Amino acid sequence: MDVKLVSAKRSDPTETKDRLVLCDRLALRPREAARALGLSERSLRELLPQLPVVRTRRAVLIPVDALREWLLSRARSDGDKAKKVAQEVLQDLGIE
Repeated sequence: MDVKLVSAKRSDPTETKDRLVLCDRLALRPREAARALGLSERSLRELLPQLPVVRTRRAVLIPVDALREWLLSRARSDGDKAKKVAQEVLQDLGIE
C-alpha cells in the first residue's frame, strides 16, 4: 500500500483511499508511524523507547500530536548540536 500523508482536511473521501490521513487520527500503530516518518518498521521499533507511546493489551499506539512534538524537538536539538559544532570549528580556525 502506497501511503501519502495528508495533514489538511480531505475534500473527497474517495481521493484518500490509500492515504494515511493524519488529521483524522489521534494515534498511529508502529507500522503507520514508520510510514509517516519515512522509516522502516524495524527502525521505528528501535526508536520506540524514545517515543511517546500508549501501550494497551493488544496494541502500541503513538499519539500523532506527541509524535509531531517529539520530531520537532529532535530537529531543534540536532540543529542546536550542529550549530554548536560549527561554532567550535570556526573558533578553532580563528574565523569567529
